[in-house]
Amino acid sequence: MIIKKKSIREQVYENLKEEIVNGKIQSGEKIIELEYAEKFGVSRTPLREALRMLELEGLVTNAEKGGVTVNYISKEDIEEIYKIRVALESIVLKEIIKKDESCLEALHSILEETRIALDENMESEALIEIFQRFNHELYEAANLKQVSKLIKHLNEYTKRFRVLCLKNEIRLKEAFLEHWNLVEALEKKDLEEALRINDKHLFRSMKLVLNKMPDTK
Repeated sequence: MIIKKKSIREQVYENLKEEIVNGKIQSGEKIIELEYAEKFGVSRTPLREALRMLELEGLVTNAEKGGVTVNYISKEDIEEIYKIRVALESIVLKEIIKKDESCLEALHSILEETRIALDENMESEALIEIFQRFNHELYEAANLKQVSKLIKHLNEYTKRFRVLCLKNEIRLKEAFLEHWNLVEALEKKDLEEALRINDKHLFRSMKLVLNKMPDTK
């Protein structure tokens, strides 16, 4: 098997995207080509190519005279993203219901890991990583690659705010119980209950994200 090495453009794209979705580069901030080319130790050509890729994803805007600016995410954008997530995750849950219970084994393992981590008051960063793995395994259980890609893409837009929410101890425990109840409903093949739990989970997350968002013009 040949492992393809990532191009400089792809590496710059991934680094820039990571800084944007994690909030290191703030909404409304200008990305100065010369500054970031020096920061990443590359020429301006792969940087420009990476910025074009980010523009296609809607993360930045390239104005001819104004340069490249990180796009703001509005509260309306967040509400729309969560509505789409509800629709896509309902497809995921409907697919999981059809499968054998063995597809839930990884989720059970992560839930137990989460319970122990919460009991031991583990650092929030480590807990966030566990919660993200739960979501990943949930999508994997459905084995719907294109749906998973769409959800992952949407989640990247809200990542900076969702991480802040998961640093809230009360919300962490609530989310854990919601995940636990969701897996129980899937085990029982109770689709209606699974959809109800997931919708409630996403609605609560959306409310917290909206509360964490700064007011924009």
